[in-house]
Amino acid sequence: MMKWMGFFLSEHTTSLSDDKNKVDMTSDLTKEEKLVLMGQLYASQLQGLFIVKEDKQKATYLGQVTELSPKETTVKTADGYQLLQVEDILSISMTEEMDFE
Repeated sequence: MMKWMGFFLSEHTTSLSDDKNKVDMTSDLTKEEKLVLMGQLYASQLQGLFIVKEDKQKATYLGQVTELSPKETTVKTADGYQLLQVEDILSISMTEEMDFE
């Protein structure tokens, strides 16, 4: 038992370090809430700030909703169009209006 103590301590320390560096990838919004918010942005032609889960990282998009379906939405950003999956959206907030044309 004693000879394994070093191994467990090392593994435990590594695990604690990994936990400290984790990024929260959960959303407080339900799918329905996301769709309602995106519908409001679409109907009002307002700009939104979208925080999205992409490849175990967070990505941020600022733009206007141009297409909307129950599974995905298209957002027009300054760099072009982004297709976002509703399930990958972590948060949505309305921002000041900016024209991308």
